Amino acid sequence: MPDYSYNKDYPFAAFITNLGKYNEGELVGEWVKFPTTAEEMKEVFKRIGIGQRDDFGQPYEEWFITDYDCYVDGLYDKLGEYENLDELNYLASKLDEMSESEYAQFQAGMEMGDHCGSLQEIINLTENLDCYEVYPNIEDYDDLGTLLHRGAGRHAGAGAPAKLH
Repeated sequence: MPDYSYNKDYPFAAFITNLGKYNEGELVGEWVKFPTTAEEMKEVFKRIGIGQRDDFGQPYEEWFITDYDCYVDGLYDKLGEYENLDELNYLASKLDEMSESEYAQFQAGMEMGDHCGSLQEIINLTENLDCYEVYPNIEDYDDLGTLLHRGAGRHAGAGAPAKLH
């Protein structure tokens, strides 16, 4: 499991809100840490009133995400209020399964911003980490040139990468 920012043991949490209650002027919701289980989500929905009936006998069925608490750099701005909870859970599980080096590759992909405009693209990024190389202690093109010139690294002598951020 990677080390997330602020020493958290989960990649992100979401505040799940009962949309019907929100429209009635009440903020009824709960923070959920991801990854989670189906049983925990059922309990959260029960506690926030999803499935219960309003004063007119209509069930509260809709929810939305009011806020995120993210410990993965660059993720907060990519997530919306109507994300699929199963996809959020899948992403969190994929992040938790990563080694430190895989997580560094993921962070490099997120920092570059290529193909991470939606939750589905970010999940796809977790499956394509081999597209990113992380060279520790490389701060600029001079450091990269020195690394390549000295023959260190897998791609020594192959030239500088097309993009360096």
